[in-house]
Amino acid sequence: MIPQEFQVVLLAGGKGSRMTELTASKPKCLLPIGNRPMIYYPLRMLEKAGFKEVIIVVLETVRQEVQTAVDQCGLKIHLDWVGIPANEDWGTAESLRHVSEKVKSDIIVMSSDLVTDFNIENVLDVFRKHQASIASVFFQSPPDVGALQTGPKQKYRPERDLVGIETKTSRLLFLASASDFEDNVTLPRALLRKHPRFSVYSHLIDSHIYVLKKWICDFLKAEKSFSTLKGEVIPYIVKKQLVKPLSQTAPDPNVSLIGMDVKKDIHQFSAEDQLVNEIRSMSTFTDHCGDMQPPYHADTIRCYGVVMSKETFGMRANTLAGYSFLNHKLNTVWNSLNGNLKMLSPTSTIKSNHIGSECIVGDATEIAEKTTLTNCIIGSNCVVQTKTKLFNCIIMNNVTIEEGSSLSNCILCDGVKIGKQSELKDCLLGSSQVIQAEAKHSNEVLTDTKRLMEI
Repeated sequence: MIPQEFQVVLLAGGKGSRMTELTASKPKCLLPIGNRPMIYYPLRMLEKAGFKEVIIVVLETVRQEVQTAVDQCGLKIHLDWVGIPANEDWGTAESLRHVSEKVKSDIIVMSSDLVTDFNIENVLDVFRKHQASIASVFFQSPPDVGALQTGPKQKYRPERDLVGIETKTSRLLFLASASDFEDNVTLPRALLRKHPRFSVYSHLIDSHIYVLKKWICDFLKAEKSFSTLKGEVIPYIVKKQLVKPLSQTAPDPNVSLIGMDVKKDIHQFSAEDQLVNEIRSMSTFTDHCGDMQPPYHADTIRCYGVVMSKETFGMRANTLAGYSFLNHKLNTVWNSLNGNLKMLSPTSTIKSNHIGSECIVGDATEIAEKTTLTNCIIGSNCVVQTKTKLFNCIIMNNVTIEEGSSLSNCILCDGVKIGKQSELKDCLLGSSQVIQAEAKHSNEVLTDTKRLMEI
């Protein structure tokens, strides 16, 4: 059991701007992965780890809808729901600032679009050991994300970060988006003097799992210019590890202090208890050798990055490619994520003898005889009529596929109806779309405006 030394904030207010075809009529956090809404998976992981309570940040306009969907998942963890305005484009740092009054201890911040089987104790142990300011989790980038993309054929361009980590200590020393640099990456000399040996990775995935000291919430309350955690706050604090507190920097005698906008230095928030510093200085512990510097070089800001092994499953559904990948890989980690939950819901009627062992079917769905399903995810309250062939498809809720139809590599959102004898390949259908009988479509998107777009 996890000691209740941490609070958890789960950010579920994202609008899914990178996959609007899927989120036009459904909150992103409720998009189905397998036969459960996306938000179920981080909550299930936290419940298994022993957490008793989670603060969930959602858009106020969909708060009741999300709460109802989560209540139906049967989780026992207590949830404290906090709504944020839907008409304002808030970033993750602004959402965290909004709930800061509820934060009374060190916190774990997570995104609701994460699906992983990793043990959260791994990162908490690093955070505790070093009394870290931040501990972030990074996953190895799987090689086949683009290859598993369902829907219209598009070139997959993964976002890449440059992550500098000291292998021996797991100290996170550098974090930036690769797109910020054209050819060369310049590293501060102060960084190389203090940490001459560390590795820079370009293939790691930021999990959006951050363990944070409470003082970071206090800092965000005072410094309101930050909008996002991953893009602004975390890189800023990582850089501040190299900066001395203002009290240790001699003032410039040629600069007048009259009329200056004097703001609180971040080190005023990160300052440690004097007794803790004295105990650390008298101990035999040190995180470096070969010099006469005190432990951690007397840094009051210390950031760490925990890199999971290749065997650890972890991915975010923040793009169409990531969403497809998670659905098609879910069966490989089903038991570790879902325990005794069945891949084929016992409330569904499945008469087909040709349904692949990797398929997942939700509640109250009817699948007729003489149907063939391979590598498919089918949601709740769907109807798949006889003589239908489905291959590599993601089908959401309340979908009807009439007899004799053939679908390959397609995504069907809620309420779609496919007429009989239709053939679809590499298509994405927005919610409530209707395909007429004997229609044939390939590599197309049908949006909520009922307009076909060629990709």
